[in-house]
Amino acid sequence: MVPLMNRRLLCLAVLGLTTAAPAAGREVVTCQSWRHQPIDVTSDSRIPAFVPDRGWVSVHPRGVEGPQPDGQCSTERFLARLAQTTIVLTLRNARLVAFCAPRDVGANDVEAVVLIDGVDLQRILVDAALAQPVDGTPRRDWCAH
Repeated sequence: MVPLMNRRLLCLAVLGLTTAAPAAGREVVTCQSWRHQPIDVTSDSRIPAFVPDRGWVSVHPRGVEGPQPDGQCSTERFLARLAQTTIVLTLRNARLVAFCAPRDVGANDVEAVVLIDGVDLQRILVDAALAQPVDGTPRRDWCAH
């Protein structure tokens, strides 16, 4: 197991970031290693995580929208369950999970870039056709999938 400090440094290295003062116009992004017990994901693909000084929060991957577990058709509900299973299996096989640039979206809800062994969870889900980027394009009809 990689010590916490080494995990944070590895996360920073993966992102190509430094802890020095930011250059003009550059934002310093902070990452926090994920603490879990046990690995679990809610039905809407949120990941429970422990944040120091705050406790347990629910983390949603930033920048993606996917099929809903209470979707309009059996295909959408199936794809939502498949996305959830994909996240769980990816987390279980991960050596390093980090939440970067977290943003509060509710009392116990956080939206963050989720890096799994240096790969953005958004990319994993989009590449598997289990989510679409939130980039202004019309929402995908998961029932027509």
